[in-house]
Amino acid sequence: MRDTKAKLIMIVTVASLLCLAARAQTYTATDLGAVRHGSARIHGINANEQAVGGTGHPHGEDTHAFFWQKQGGMRDLGTLAGGDFSSAFAVNDSGLAVGTSNTATQMHAFSWTAAGGMKDLGTLAGTDASQAYGVNNQGQIAGSSGTHAVIFSGGSIQDLGTLGGPASEARSINNLGQVAGMADTADGHTHAFLWTSGTMQDLGTLPGDSDSRAGHVNDSGMAVGASQGSGGTRAFFWSTAGGMEAIPTLNGGAYSEAFGVNNQGQVVGESDSSLGARAFVWTHNAGIIDLNSVVTGLPSNVVLSGAFSINDKGEIVAFGLRSPDVTRHQEARMDSHVHSGPTRVFLLTPQ
Repeated sequence: MRDTKAKLIMIVTVASLLCLAARAQTYTATDLGAVRHGSARIHGINANEQAVGGTGHPHGEDTHAFFWQKQGGMRDLGTLAGGDFSSAFAVNDSGLAVGTSNTATQMHAFSWTAAGGMKDLGTLAGTDASQAYGVNNQGQIAGSSGTHAVIFSGGSIQDLGTLGGPASEARSINNLGQVAGMADTADGHTHAFLWTSGTMQDLGTLPGDSDSRAGHVNDSGMAVGASQGSGGTRAFFWSTAGGMEAIPTLNGGAYSEAFGVNNQGQVVGESDSSLGARAFVWTHNAGIIDLNSVVTGLPSNVVLSGAFSINDKGEIVAFGLRSPDVTRHQEARMDSHVHSGPTRVFLLTPQ
């Protein structure tokens, strides 16, 4: 009798755990709006629900960088002197935003704070252009100057070199100072890299591919990005322990790319599917999930096509197409973003 009771308790417990595992995380969506020409694109979020990106026409013309927070909404950051275009790509937990703006003559990396406004980060000696894509909580900024990946820090610019080829670009920097990006190799390809304390590590490619790029690195040194070859482009997750592994596409699509990973190993990105481009979240345990299927209250005329950043609370910033001619249950290709209606950005909050 006692054994039977114990078995029943075990069955009920296992069944409960299976039900919990099968219940996907759901999210509520907040439309962050737009302050220029009705459209926006999103790139980064910090731990304090502050987000950055660009706002302008649907196809990117006349875009300005923006900073968004719940109190005050979206703020146009303007441009560097002489410029008419800017976009912000990352923001740290202190509200320091970084990005790229044109000037009267060239594209330059910038940093921005609410107190100090937009600051030109300059360029490496002998170069005339720069970009900024990532920033950590120590204020170190990752980007490029000329054709090389760099770190902007304390008024100086450090050249990170390449993997033997002519060019490189840094896309992300974690709180330990590790940098992820892409660099040319000596044999003419471009590979994802992880730079640590002066050493650039080639992360290689997925089997059968020739090129790769890394878009983000978390504080554990886990990197995500995309690997490319004759078979298409596939999102990857890389760790020291497991190396590079493929993240599957949605419904057998031919393209996917991972843009963000938090310290819990949750990955967000964009995947092709039978219905066109869709935003996704992925973990080892749950696999890949179309965010359109787990966001409650999303307007019926909005399709989330890409997710670009996720913080440690699991809050996601995503990009979507808003159009009266589109629903999440029908095909929405990337060119629809130009022709079918304005693009909007959303904060997805776990329920």
